[in-house]
This record gives sequence, structure tokens and C-alpha cells, in this order.
Amino acid sequence: MKIHIKRSFDASCSTYDSSCDIQRMVASHLCSLLKGEHKSILEIGTGTGIYTDELRRRYAYADITCVDISHPLLKGAKEKHPENIYICADGENLPVKGEYDLITASSAFQWFSNPGLSISEMLKFLKKGGEFAFSIFAKGTFTEMAILNNMTGFGSVYNLRAGSEYLSALEGTEFEHEEREYVLMFDSVQEFLKKQKGTGATFTGVNRFTSKSAYRKFLCDSVPHRYDRIFEKKFRNPQFVSILYRFD
Repeated sequence: MKIHIKRSFDASCSTYDSSCDIQRMVASHLCSLLKGEHKSILEIGTGTGIYTDELRRRYAYADITCVDISHPLLKGAKEKHPENIYICADGENLPVKGEYDLITASSAFQWFSNPGLSISEMLKFLKKGGEFAFSIFAKGTFTEMAILNNMTGFGSVYNLRAGSEYLSALEGTEFEHEEREYVLMFDSVQEFLKKQKGTGATFTGVNRFTSKSAYRKFLCDSVPHRYDRIFEKKFRNPQFVSILYRFD
């Protein structure tokens, strides 16, 4: 699975920054929740440095170590912030030593194969009294797309976990948790699909042949009236396509 995820993100290196609207919003909010004045930071799933931008603005003099599975994305982050340390590696198998004041990740852990175990291992690198903060795409994201997938046979949706599955790794510790929903508007379903592809978040774990007729149904073009009526009623408001993103 990891090799397919890596390939998807590698291919998005030239389009990620212009496509990551929701990731940018969530990164900004996550950074606003941080409480400590940290001098050493470990960021997991850096990508092109969207969250790194936020961290660097807030912690201008901190030593930041950035980890990501995609070398092309990390290269983009390094061009923005050459002062950081960059490690191309799987966040579930961290090749780091020492301890950090802050370990954090924005919109990354949902790609982990075993987040419960990986988070527990990650906490071993946290200094006593340090801060651990992350955000994940949670179950319920892309509900609209899942419904249309089932109706039309086009594509598939990544099987996201509920936030509780991640929080179980933090049992026995004091932590704060919040759920947030964002609804983004797009001019069309095509625009949403283009944005989604641009971020590299296209791996769903399902191999499915997609025909042109299924794609047309998905876009509500030349389809039976029931598709069009349901789409307009549920997902158009009234000029824009609305897509729900759920975060924990």
C-alpha cells in the first residue's frame, strides 16, 4: 500500500501547493492550538511544507526536523525553508534519534497502516512535558462522493478511520480533542476531482475499472433523472458543489 501512496504524492509535486486548500486551512488551525514555546520540533508528513510554513512563522528560531515519504514533495519544502533538517522516510518507521519538544503532523496520519502502534512509538521521541499535536481526515469525509460512487460505479473513496481509533493510542495521558467539519464549495465536480488529484491524495486501496459511462453518470451528465435530482438536492447549493471534510 505504501508504495502506491508514495507514487501518488510523488506525482503531485508540481500541483500540490495550488490544490491543497483544505490542508492549508487545517494546518493553520492546528498551529493555532499549539501551546508551548518549542525549540526542537519533529514534523511528520511534511509534504511541500504547508504546515511547516505555519510552524516556522510561530517558532522562528526552532530546530525543525521534517519527515515525509515523498522525496519530490520534501524537495519543494526545502526550497522554501532550507534551514530545516529533511529526512525522506516512512513516518511509521522513524529514523530519528534524541527527543523533541513538539512532535506534530497535519493531515498525515490517515495514511498510516497502523496508527495506534505508530503513534505509541512516536511518543518515545517526545521530551517529558513536551507537546504532541496532530490532525487527521476522519471517517465521514467525502460522504457525498461515496454516495455517488455507489450510485454510478465511478471511482472509490479511501476508507478513513474514526478519530477514536487514533485516540486509543493516547490512553493514560491527558489530551484535548476536537472534531471539526469544513464544507468547501467547487464550481463543478470536475473542479473538485482536479483539486483532489492535484494533492496526490488519490489512493483509495480499491482497484476498480472505470468506464466512460460511469464517469458521465458520476458527473450527472446524460444520466437518468433520478441521479440528477438527487445530486442537485443533496450536493448543489445552488450554484456550487459542496464537499464535506471531517477532521479530528
